Amino acid sequence: MSDHFSRYIQERLSALGISQSELCRRAGVSRQTLHSLLADAAKLPALNTVTAVAGALQVHPLRLLQVLFDERVPVAGTVRSRQRRGDKSAFVRDVSFPDGALVLPGQCFVKTWELQNVGSVPWVGRVLRCVDEEITVYARTGEQLHLALPLKPDAEQLPIPDTLPGEKVQLSMAFTAPDSPATVLSYWKSAFADGRLCYPNARGVWVKVLVSTLATAAFED
Repeated sequence: MSDHFSRYIQERLSALGISQSELCRRAGVSRQTLHSLLADAAKLPALNTVTAVAGALQVHPLRLLQVLFDERVPVAGTVRSRQRRGDKSAFVRDVSFPDGALVLPGQCFVKTWELQNVGSVPWVGRVLRCVDEEITVYARTGEQLHLALPLKPDAEQLPIPDTLPGEKVQLSMAFTAPDSPATVLSYWKSAFADGRLCYPNARGVWVKVLVSTLATAAFED
């Protein structure tokens, strides 16, 4: 495996303040599996392994695949801003569809997050914006690899109501699940109307659901 990929993993571990052992525990994979992912550039990893490791690293699986297989493809830059002093946001809870919730293939569902303005700066004219990366991954032969299926939001961003310090706000977005079983994620971050991120270094919020025909029984109960 390239030094670039190993450095990327180490940077994420450092940012999260965890070790490789803790990464394995959070991802539910063995040390041998992680070693194979880091050491064997020729072997295509299982999608569930990539998804699990990406989730533990708090990055989109497609981002990990892009670093893993297609380092020559430039990643689209994101306009960043310097966070203003006293401007803070906190995730409160998943109102609907918490991580790992079951949905049916092709199902439309509404994800709702609750956030709180825990700073001293009012939120005015802001949006919650999808920051999923549109990445195409290719095998070394040049063949395009369809290794993950996306969630489809109804819109690329949604307005955040003006929110005073101390207030909470609930934000909802409708998604359509892919037609095939998979674990799928979508990442969202607060941004100003001009596209600058409000909190460039923050994790943001996400929706992570398991698309499965087993969800039928869950909805019938």
